[in-house]
Amino acid sequence: MDHHNQGIDNKMNFEKYHWRHFFGGAAFVLLLAQIGTGVFLTLYYQPHLKEAYDSVRFLYNHMPVGAIIRDSHRWLALFLMISIIIHSLRSLLRQDYLNPDGKILWLTGSLMILLLLGFLATGVILPWEWRAYWFMEMTPNLLGHLPWIGAQVKAFLIDAFTMNRAFVLHIIILPIILLIGMDYHVLNKTRKKRGGIFRYLWQHGLLTLPFFIATIVLSIDLPMPTQDPEILPDPLAGTDIPTVEWFLLVFWLPFMHFKGVMAPLLGFYLPVVVFLVLTVLPFYVKSRTQPPGPVTPTAKLAAASVVIALSVGLFGLMYAGTWRSPTLGCNACHNVALGTRMGIPPEAFKDHNIVPLLDNEEWMTLHWFFPQRVW
Repeated sequence: MDHHNQGIDNKMNFEKYHWRHFFGGAAFVLLLAQIGTGVFLTLYYQPHLKEAYDSVRFLYNHMPVGAIIRDSHRWLALFLMISIIIHSLRSLLRQDYLNPDGKILWLTGSLMILLLLGFLATGVILPWEWRAYWFMEMTPNLLGHLPWIGAQVKAFLIDAFTMNRAFVLHIIILPIILLIGMDYHVLNKTRKKRGGIFRYLWQHGLLTLPFFIATIVLSIDLPMPTQDPEILPDPLAGTDIPTVEWFLLVFWLPFMHFKGVMAPLLGFYLPVVVFLVLTVLPFYVKSRTQPPGPVTPTAKLAAASVVIALSVGLFGLMYAGTWRSPTLGCNACHNVALGTRMGIPPEAFKDHNIVPLLDNEEWMTLHWFFPQRVW
């Protein structure tokens, strides 16, 4: 009897690590890899306006392995976001929020999505190349659409911005909150399973190997162009190359295609409302009192098909809107050789009275996507 129970227990534990849970486990493993590469980068990064960009250039010009680690940090972020989105879609369709402990897991998951967006925003800014400066100007503009307090939030973000604060936010404040959320979301339950966290990491680490192989290949073949003025990229470099910035640029796309109230409605208000509605979902849907019954193979196939269709549709729409973004080409024009110093803010930094166009989301977005036509 004991051997029979042990066999059942092992089978149940194996099912918990089933491929259907792949993207959630992959996201956790990728997140740990992000922390590891991030710790390495902090050893060389200088969080000051005049030294930040040069400290990143040092990795590319003098430390080839350091450059690969920095590019791995970028590509891991892309795969992490993909895994999180697919995992969230599956959890939504599985109605995980109806489980007895679903509220805590759902709320911590929503919190971590916000934190990851914060990581993306600060991570784009920290290298302090021209692309980073441009994004630093665009972000307060978007949050300026907050009802009632938007103007104050925008002014605060611009006035309070320093590289030190962005760095502390990226490597200390956000990680601490994220690790607390991860403990509630994953680790607390995983520690109670047979084999605990180490078994979880071992099994999901093996399943995540394709992501790591792709990360290394992409880091070597598609490095960031951070060797100017010796090596300058094409002004439109990065077009059609998926980058983690795409997950942020989608919020600015409406400002490029719509006028008046429709732009902030689609780019800001609608995403915020959808996020809030989904976040509070467990509180207006009755929780399950019993675990769900067995799922037929046909139902499993149907659910997998829906997840695949939604994921392909979602990423397809994002690609259709953002593929024109020359994410890697900013250094072609904004570099030392042309007299525009990278890593030193322009004259209009924090003073939009000098260049009022910095308050114009449409112009800012158009220049980002079409710098050869809008400048």
